[in-house]
Amino acid sequence: MPLVASFAKPVGLFDNWFNKVTAVVTGHGGNFCHSEFIFSFTEQRMNEFLQYVDEDLSKWQKKLEKYEENGLIHICFYIVWGNTVSYRLLKYSHNNPFFTYPNENQFSLLKIKNLTEEDEFVIGKFLMDQVKKEYDYVGALSFFVPLRAHNATYNRWFCSQLMVASLQQINRLKNVNPSGITPNYLYKMLLVN
Repeated sequence: MPLVASFAKPVGLFDNWFNKVTAVVTGHGGNFCHSEFIFSFTEQRMNEFLQYVDEDLSKWQKKLEKYEENGLIHICFYIVWGNTVSYRLLKYSHNNPFFTYPNENQFSLLKIKNLTEEDEFVIGKFLMDQVKKEYDYVGALSFFVPLRAHNATYNRWFCSQLMVASLQQINRLKNVNPSGITPNYLYKMLLVN
């Protein structure tokens, strides 16, 4: 399965006043308050990916067995307000919405077109290298006037900024300043790219 960009609407898991305001303020005519990447790998490809990013496979074995579903393992990279860059495994049949593969009622899902397997690994490695970096409050609150120059990496992230910088690792969206992109704007850019 191709890499998927997931865009959250301010409903369900994201149903609160803050996310509703975020969706409106960051508008561009959209209705999203958050974005994240989801990789879907076979067990073999997941093991290859974990080796590629220098992870200890033995630490992952029980998680992979628990989250394998219909021959696939889904790993989502994200950052939400107040937290650090992280990842979680997803299932379609999980009882906790945070660990459930996004549905079309609460999210819009876009497949990233024309990626090679190597491209996915490069993006995934970049994301894995960002894990535990803190949330970029200043960047998120000042998206409309990006205070920082266009960089390939930052010390802090907000969701759509992280996604743009990830795609730039494979020469996508190269002329875009990641710190000025909202989930709504990223959604529109990915629709045409």
